[in-house]
Amino acid sequence: MSVVTTLRVKTAPGFRVDAAALLPAPLAAMTVAQIERLVLPAGNDRCVAGDVFDISRSGEADTDADTDATILVIENAASWLDRIGARMTQGRLFVRGSAGDHCGEQMTGGVLHIDGDAGHFTACEMRGGRLTVRGHCGDFAAGALAGDMEGMTGGTLTIHGNAGARLADRMRRGLVLVGGNAGEFAASRLVAGTIGVAGQLGAHYAYGMRRGTLLLAQRPTNLPPTFTEGGRGFDVFWSLLTRSLAGEIAPFSQWRAANLPRRYAGDVAVDGRGEILVMS
Repeated sequence: MSVVTTLRVKTAPGFRVDAAALLPAPLAAMTVAQIERLVLPAGNDRCVAGDVFDISRSGEADTDADTDATILVIENAASWLDRIGARMTQGRLFVRGSAGDHCGEQMTGGVLHIDGDAGHFTACEMRGGRLTVRGHCGDFAAGALAGDMEGMTGGTLTIHGNAGARLADRMRRGLVLVGGNAGEFAASRLVAGTIGVAGQLGAHYAYGMRRGTLLLAQRPTNLPPTFTEGGRGFDVFWSLLTRSLAGEIAPFSQWRAANLPRRYAGDVAVDGRGEILVMS
């Protein structure tokens, strides 16, 4: 039987809390009393989990069970809870409510599901696993930390609402899908990977794009001047891509291999091997 640990927010501490220690597998190995005494950093202050959460446990650990069956639920979550799921490697973490900044930062495995909105730097430098945001997301999602050269390098990030500025900046690998709009500089300095945006884009999208694919469900008002008509001849790639998107969010899941998009290649100002695929 899998272990389900539930943390229900009972008191807002009045400052931001670093929730990186609240991960499914480590908490499953602890007793409820041990979790209550767990110290959580909070800027220049700190608090213990028992002061912030009501903690409960159901199920028992099974050493033969799949580690991804280990579940952590954070209920009544709010935007002052930062770094939820940071460096997560396994298990399933469900956030009932909104989350703060740096959620899923450097995540390498497991599943992180946020019912509400997420803050800035969500999935920053993500390396694996799956992160779903049912609401909106802040700036620098799937991007790089300050001073680093690589953003997201693996895994899947799905944002059902809108994304902020600098979406997937310096992304090198993985899949990012946005069901709404994206802010300025989306897919900027993209090295590789696939990004899909169902809505509209802000200014300077695909700026400095070296390689990778930007999927657009709607034709943008203006195409970047450093992109050129890319022609056809990518039927096999498109067939494989649409097959991989079949289980993802609409409209990407509804795309079919027979309906080829219009292709544009660029950014010719840097390398020119990236592409923008426009469905309409």
